[in-house]
Amino acid sequence: MGGLVACSSLEQDETVNWSAEKLYQTAKTEMNDGAYGSASKYYTKLLARYPFGRVAQQATLDLAYAYYRDGETEKAQAEIENFIRTYPQHPYIDYAYYMRGVFAYEKDVSIFDRLNPINLAQTDPQPLKQAFNYFDELVRRFPQSEYAEDARYRMLFIKNLLGQHELEIADYYMRKGAYIAAVNRAKGVLEQYEQTPSTPYALALMTRAYRELGEKQLSQDTYRVLEMNFGKEAILEEAFEVLASQNYSAALRENDI
Repeated sequence: MGGLVACSSLEQDETVNWSAEKLYQTAKTEMNDGAYGSASKYYTKLLARYPFGRVAQQATLDLAYAYYRDGETEKAQAEIENFIRTYPQHPYIDYAYYMRGVFAYEKDVSIFDRLNPINLAQTDPQPLKQAFNYFDELVRRFPQSEYAEDARYRMLFIKNLLGQHELEIADYYMRKGAYIAAVNRAKGVLEQYEQTPSTPYALALMTRAYRELGEKQLSQDTYRVLEMNFGKEAILEEAFEVLASQNYSAALRENDI
């Protein structure tokens, strides 16, 4: 009976004798209709039967995108990595590098975006840094690519998120009374994410932390840096209010970084 079932299932596969082109066009139609799961099945069959040639190369790219749109992020990432390794001279290789970054970016940014401040401070930022590195590699290798500008915008947004992540941790230490640890984390914001919205808040936090530690001179010096760099901006007054309230997380989120 098991053999009869197996034979029956084989007979039901109408694609058995299809050409690579017919499989590709059918998959493309499914994807255009938003049936990404169905499209990925056709692409998979195509690549299993016709693993070489122009159609297979395009199918590999399309399969990665179909997986991505179907929520199969890990499969999408694996497929695009395979494409980059296998076809390093492909005319659309810059697109492959770009999509590799997008796959990681969309997954990791959405995770960060859903977290509250406490969970954000406890989240591993490495995946987000990896997305940044993917875009950075695209921009370095293909600075004139049509995808480079969007990659740069995404890199900027990632830096803002990473700066916020460091500041959340500094804020956590501050509330725990671990002032030295808070200062060190705030310094990390200034050293690694200087030109992000987190900078004035990091300076405000350091000013207060030094004061709590009895380091009056360091507190005054940090205050002067804050005033000198942001004294002509509306953010200065807000940073001072934050300095008094220690409500760093809320202030950042109100500014939509």
